[in-house]
Amino acid sequence: MMGVIYEAIRKEEDEELSWETEDDDKFISFHLFIELLELYADDRKELIIQYLINDDEFLKLDFYYYGCITVDKDGVEIDLDDINKKTSREFIESLDYIHTYVRNSYDAYSDDDPSFYPTEEFLERLLEDDIDDSFNDKCWKIEDILELDCMKRIGLDRHSYRECEKALTIDARTTLSYIRERQQFKEKLKLAKQKAVKSQNIDPDIYDNTIEKLKEKDNEIEGLLKKIRDLEDKSLSSDNETMHPRTANNASKIIAGLASELLNIDLTQPYAIDSNGRIQKAIEKQGNTVSKDVIAYWLKLAHENSI
Repeated sequence: MMGVIYEAIRKEEDEELSWETEDDDKFISFHLFIELLELYADDRKELIIQYLINDDEFLKLDFYYYGCITVDKDGVEIDLDDINKKTSREFIESLDYIHTYVRNSYDAYSDDDPSFYPTEEFLERLLEDDIDDSFNDKCWKIEDILELDCMKRIGLDRHSYRECEKALTIDARTTLSYIRERQQFKEKLKLAKQKAVKSQNIDPDIYDNTIEKLKEKDNEIEGLLKKIRDLEDKSLSSDNETMHPRTANNASKIIAGLASELLNIDLTQPYAIDSNGRIQKAIEKQGNTVSKDVIAYWLKLAHENSI
């Protein structure tokens, strides 16, 4: 809902001659483009100006200013210098003035003394912080800018240009609205997630609980591997000492339970990477070494005692 002040202003503007044209979105002022490039590049203004001032293509861009031209009844531009006493009154009365962007070459003032090149002059004075309002009415054509190699090198295309342009012209009220909408969306998403979990009778904290259980299982597996190493150390502690058959039998049964039930190792493949290799890798992770043959021996024995 708009207020009375807005309505009064709108009414007044409707009664005045509009200065807007269909081509307004095709041009950007010198000053605004530097602001846009600051936003896009996320670099210091001085670095951006140096980048542009060292690019010959950019310095030779045509520039435009917003002004009026005289046209005939067919919309063809007329040079007022060509009108003289012989020009009919009827023709003169048919002339019209339209607002448009008037094109100028980068060296339009090269014959002046001293010579004046608007683009280069603007960048140099901006770099020296010696700018005035003489450049306020000057623009570049967006299409010309985006065709330059110096813009393509930094990835500024039509899409990213329009994004930055929109961000520059957005007001605080709209920004605040976006923030609030985003927060409301997050709250709705959270409620929807809880509702979905509840409808399926799932614990909302199932993810965190699962992670904790996996950690516990990892610790349990590490403990079991330690027991295996302890048993192996006892069996191989002395070359002259033979393990008691009952001890070896019990050890093999423990290994069978650990390897088959908890680690899902196939005991029928004592030399496979998924069995022998996994155990060897886990032992090496603890800073110990055991040969494949020793591991295979215990896996075979474990298999025999699990049948």
